[in-house]
Amino acid sequence: MATYKERMLMRSKITQTLREFFIGQNFLEVDTPLAIFAPAPEVHIEAISLNVQTETHERRFLQTSPELAMKRLLAQGFEKIFQIAPVFRDGEISPLHTPEFRLLEWYRRDAGWESLMDDCEALLRTCTKALFGQETLHFHGNTIDLRQPFKRITLNEAFEEFAHFPILDNLTTQALIEQCEALEIFYLPDDTWNDLYHRIFLNRVEPKLLKSPEPFFLTHYPAPLASLATLSADDQRCAERFELYVGGIEVANGFGELTDPEEQRLRFEQDRRWRAEEGLQDYPIDERFLKALADLPPSAGIALGLERLFMLLCDVQHIDEIAFIPWSKA
Repeated sequence: MATYKERMLMRSKITQTLREFFIGQNFLEVDTPLAIFAPAPEVHIEAISLNVQTETHERRFLQTSPELAMKRLLAQGFEKIFQIAPVFRDGEISPLHTPEFRLLEWYRRDAGWESLMDDCEALLRTCTKALFGQETLHFHGNTIDLRQPFKRITLNEAFEEFAHFPILDNLTTQALIEQCEALEIFYLPDDTWNDLYHRIFLNRVEPKLLKSPEPFFLTHYPAPLASLATLSADDQRCAERFELYVGGIEVANGFGELTDPEEQRLRFEQDRRWRAEEGLQDYPIDERFLKALADLPPSAGIALGLERLFMLLCDVQHIDEIAFIPWSKA
């Protein structure tokens, strides 16, 4: 394994390569505030709140993602933008998680979501070639060949193959309860559709998907998991959302962006109600973001976990191993 100093030099080289990759495609690097008025009220992500003294005590949140701010920039007319942003998520500690980390996010105005998958493939090949002189990498004892197009699998295909039922035909809570019972998967009486989905996905689907280290895109997430993505024009039961996996690690999460402010408000309010029912902190609605959506044409955006990319390329097991100073020792 590379020494600490060698890993830090590799990390710096990767960051430099990323910037060169995007600037070479005429992306503009942007910078947005870390302490924001309101994060997106996502159901399984907790923001860290703080009080800032201005004329009065103002409640702010450390960003969990620069997504809302970057979409506001798209709405102002910027066409291709990227940012390497420190982000913060409360309560996330594991070999792959730390409360402070970095996201590489990039957005394309007037572009389809498939363009982001092409970006991901080119980006990984560029980084491995810059580091190793070839388009392959070694991770966890496996050699991963990036030269071929990455496999694309829909969630529906994955569920049909590994859980033996189509998820898009089971979009009610009762339907998934019946599937859990048929699969003999434990569930709780008050589980939501989202809870049941993840019980099945984590028990039956994801372990089999991750048996191979080869990269793949998991696409067309069911509509209840759309988050800030638009629904598919071809099938309203699913969204223009995908995730990239490499070496058994989820690396990136991409969207065809939802640009309807009223639909986005409804989703935010639904998530706020869920958070209230679970006793989680409430976030205000970002009205400036919703107003900006009205000026946003079809666009695509993606968040890539930078530390996870460092881990892959440096072939390490723990997020602390690719930190200049680990979060736990800051």
